[in-house]
Amino acid sequence: MFYRSCFLLFTCFFSLVWLDGHKDGHCVMYDQCGRGRYGPLNCYYNGSAQQLNDEETVRKLQQICPEFHDDKPYTCCTKSQVEKLWKDVRLPRRLGFGDCPSCTRNFQKNFCELTCSPYQSKFLKVTKTAVNDDGKAMVKELEYFMSSKYAEELFISCEHVEGIFPGKSLLKEMFCGKWEKDCTPQRWLDFMGSTPENSGFAPFQINYVLHNESEVQIDGHKFFPMNEKTTKCSEPSELQEEICQCKDCPDACTL
Repeated sequence: MFYRSCFLLFTCFFSLVWLDGHKDGHCVMYDQCGRGRYGPLNCYYNGSAQQLNDEETVRKLQQICPEFHDDKPYTCCTKSQVEKLWKDVRLPRRLGFGDCPSCTRNFQKNFCELTCSPYQSKFLKVTKTAVNDDGKAMVKELEYFMSSKYAEELFISCEHVEGIFPGKSLLKEMFCGKWEKDCTPQRWLDFMGSTPENSGFAPFQINYVLHNESEVQIDGHKFFPMNEKTTKCSEPSELQEEICQCKDCPDACTL
């Protein structure tokens, strides 16, 4: 009876610790363990964020994700992941998003949170893994719970940004797949999270699930959809003091 009571007490204590840890947030992936069919895959990792010590890597991260302002921030990403993030956001900036600082900031924040947030478990759920040659689990598919408000404001801030074709929306012409002019926040995110198998460019499948609620119950666990602050295209961002040009932001035309 004594040992059974101790076991039950330990089990309850462990459950409470796990639930508290899930509430506070931790990583669901960390580092890269190999390559999948469409590119590098992150290691599945159910643990605490780690300190990013390399000065050059921290500098690069802060240029695209200024929310990681500490000299040695705790993150769920490593040098190799930051390097990939740096390359992934460079193309959209060069094609036109870079002309609108607030659009750029909002767009990059989506991937900053996905890749490096020390609280990934609050809004990410791994749904499929693969195993590399060393027997380590790699993330092959996940669900990204996001606030409908954030998704809508992100979309609005980038919707009118021109790309390489003057007078054409870069978002709708090049970054929404088959939907083009019928693009919506959900369709845009669906395209960004799709692998080449589904006509996208992501190395693993990211299923964006939008919610109006600040807390949701999924399979018995509580999640907190990502709802970081966004910046209107008519306002300066943390990246630059300038606002978007009139051609890229109708609201800026009256300023």
